[in-house]
Amino acid sequence: MDLQSFFHVALKVDDPDSAAEFYQAHLDADVVERRRAEESDSEMAVDAVVLEVADKLVYLFDQAPYEAAGLVDELPTGFLHFGYIVDDIEDAFGTITADDVEVVMEPARYGDKKIGFFVAPGDIRIELIEYLE
Repeated sequence: MDLQSFFHVALKVDDPDSAAEFYQAHLDADVVERRRAEESDSEMAVDAVVLEVADKLVYLFDQAPYEAAGLVDELPTGFLHFGYIVDDIEDAFGTITADDVEVVMEPARYGDKKIGFFVAPGDIRIELIEYLE
């Protein structure tokens, strides 16, 4: 599988706005985007703040979008996943499943992309992302 780039780290926090203030004050983070669940009709709508910290994105969610949609059981606060961009998510997941890696969410459309999740040793979730045209 060819990874194009590291995309983001996702964290589940009780209050995304308060958490964002911490990152802004202590890590000089810039707010890239704010999302409000009540402003969307998507089943994956959540409250979130997207930050740029140094040269990487940090997503602060009140719950993971895939959790809000009922695709996974409720997750604890803290680390959610790493996200990586791939050219072909179906091909990547074909390789993963052939290697008997635990898949927690098969690739599914999420806005302008397809996302899917699998588990690495240590119960670490990894998201693969393919941008659709």
